[in-house]
Amino acid sequence: MGTGTERKRLFLLIILGLFALTTFSFGQVKLSGVVTDEDGNKLIGASVYLKNTLDGTSTDEQGTFEFSTSESGSMVLVVSSISFETQEREIEIGASPLQFEIRLSESTAVLGAVVVSAGTMEVNNEQEVAVLSTLDILTTAGAGADIAGAMRTLPGAQQAGGQTGLFVRGGDASEAKFVIDGLAVQNPFQSEAPGVSQRSRFTPFQFKGVAFSSGGYSARYGQALSSILELNTLDFPEQTTINLGLSFANASVSGSKLWDRSALEGGVNYTNIGPFLKLADLNYDFYKTPTGLDGNVRFVSRSGENGLFKAMALSSKVKSGVNLPDPFVPGNTIPFSSDNQNNYSNVSYRWIGDKWSLFTTASGSFNKEEFGFGDIPSNNEDWRLNWRGEVSSFPSETFRWIVGSELQRYAFQRSYDIYNLGYDETLTALFWEGEWRPLNAIAVKPGIRFENSHLLQRSSLAPRLSMAIRTGEQSQISMAGGVFYQNPDDRYLLAGYQPDFMRSTHYLINYQVTPPNQIFRIEGYHKSYDRLIREKDEVYDPNPYRFVMGSIDNTGTGYASGVDLFWRDRNSVKNLDYWISYSFIDTERDYANFPRQATPDFIADHTLNLTSKYFIEKWRLNVNLSYAFASGRPYYDPNETFLSSKTKNYQNLALTAAYLKTIGNWFAVFYIGIDNITNRKNIFGYRYSPDGESRYPIEPPIYRSVFFGFFMSLTEFSQDEL
Repeated sequence: MGTGTERKRLFLLIILGLFALTTFSFGQVKLSGVVTDEDGNKLIGASVYLKNTLDGTSTDEQGTFEFSTSESGSMVLVVSSISFETQEREIEIGASPLQFEIRLSESTAVLGAVVVSAGTMEVNNEQEVAVLSTLDILTTAGAGADIAGAMRTLPGAQQAGGQTGLFVRGGDASEAKFVIDGLAVQNPFQSEAPGVSQRSRFTPFQFKGVAFSSGGYSARYGQALSSILELNTLDFPEQTTINLGLSFANASVSGSKLWDRSALEGGVNYTNIGPFLKLADLNYDFYKTPTGLDGNVRFVSRSGENGLFKAMALSSKVKSGVNLPDPFVPGNTIPFSSDNQNNYSNVSYRWIGDKWSLFTTASGSFNKEEFGFGDIPSNNEDWRLNWRGEVSSFPSETFRWIVGSELQRYAFQRSYDIYNLGYDETLTALFWEGEWRPLNAIAVKPGIRFENSHLLQRSSLAPRLSMAIRTGEQSQISMAGGVFYQNPDDRYLLAGYQPDFMRSTHYLINYQVTPPNQIFRIEGYHKSYDRLIREKDEVYDPNPYRFVMGSIDNTGTGYASGVDLFWRDRNSVKNLDYWISYSFIDTERDYANFPRQATPDFIADHTLNLTSKYFIEKWRLNVNLSYAFASGRPYYDPNETFLSSKTKNYQNLALTAAYLKTIGNWFAVFYIGIDNITNRKNIFGYRYSPDGESRYPIEPPIYRSVFFGFFMSLTEFSQDEL
């Protein structure tokens, strides 16, 4: 369920220079009120919604709620809260606003009293275990409104440096998968350029919630040794809107049309970072200004009383050209050009009954990239078709289960100079997962997943188990474990190798306390890896674009152990919201062309993120400040023991600020964002000449960046939405 204020909050997206919005609303009826217990104490976070619809919200710190609906006539208002009996009240919705005073009775059988949370951190505005909201993704200083960037402020994730992707708890980028509405995404990041970390392809305002699983994830998913980033698309827009945007690097137009039982949304965005390049002090020379054009359309419709149909399509085309450090010849530069066309579509249908629910979804994607490495042309072309079907049953208040099937059909073709490589894969999967609550304070979730690879001619059976025990009114302990399988990296499949699945085994335990507007969480984990790919008789080469020429096998091994801490506080100081995350990891691997077991070059033993947001009422100024720290990462020095040398510590201080002002009937925001305020010269590693005498730093494209802009909107939002 979306909240009444959440869609307005999306205007803060502009603070990061993405959009300027103008909004109009009509045809809505407002429902508001207060929820208390039998003694009159206000209940915070109670869920309030209209039955068999997606309209609703949660109560605030004063126990009050407010949301709008386009429904009319006789409806049922449902109010629920942890440790209280759910109340259903028949109401009549007409043209006038409605107000309610609702009292809930304490419950003796509570389904939501304990939540299994080991390995997963929710990012939404609905769950009790949510540690961030989708708005936080948009406004976190230094994240650049990037989903992957915001996930790196959470414990378990590494700072990306000069590599694209999510690196989670010892796993490399290929071991973390993006999932949208239950289906794996083939190309979640923008086109990769050597030594440059790219943004994720999708924007936060397209989703109502994100679940970041750093281990021990559900049997519903597979093909990821380390992590699943699960994205759930929005349901209905709150109102009919027209949106116009103009920023330092892009111009956009979008809008939505809301009818009684359906809605249509769409938009077009043009990007040109030429103005930014003229002012920025870059480490790389762009000889072709990065430009892009993308569009999207989405349709949502209620089907009967209990069904919801959603369809979305996105298309983008991006071009750029830049002189980069040559990955093949250290010390040289090479012109690198890219022309990328990406198309993605997704349809889904969900039906929810009293004892059963059905969910089915399908997606398709096509991606074509034309590269130029100097004078050598290179082309990638890939496509993917996915389907998933799930049936859920909840026969009693203490037990529920889900059974499903998944089909993935995809292909990848690559040409480089005279080489033409490719593979074609069909993955099928069956899974079952249950949830049993024998007592109010205990929840157990067993699961099992079967997968078959047509390409590898292999099958796997992966058991999973997680559980939680409530230890107090606001605290619990969660545990999780399981076996996870994944196909080898594309570089091996493209070269024609067909080894066995790689495998990892996860063990996790955490303790979590969630007082009102606060959360503390500590989690320990151990992961063991086996069946990793080993390149036999190969001399180590740090170039990630090298060709695999020798034989390979599945004898690679590794481990990762660590502790993660997270604390968020929105209660202690008025108008101040901050969180702290810290991770320690001990990990080594013997895989790829490593000559011995060692800590990979994408690992920092210690990472720390401090994020704060403060609203100065007198000045109508919203200030967001973040600090990121990572200890030195290993790099290959041919004159020293393998991967024993380390870079200096990584540090980044970032700031965004927005001044809010009303001009007539318009609401205006002046904003500025500064990344790496101190202009620290962060280095991600070094490359050495063949004789080992000369070394060359691996630098980011820019050390310090400044972004600013202005927008006006007909819709004002209040301080609590910041």
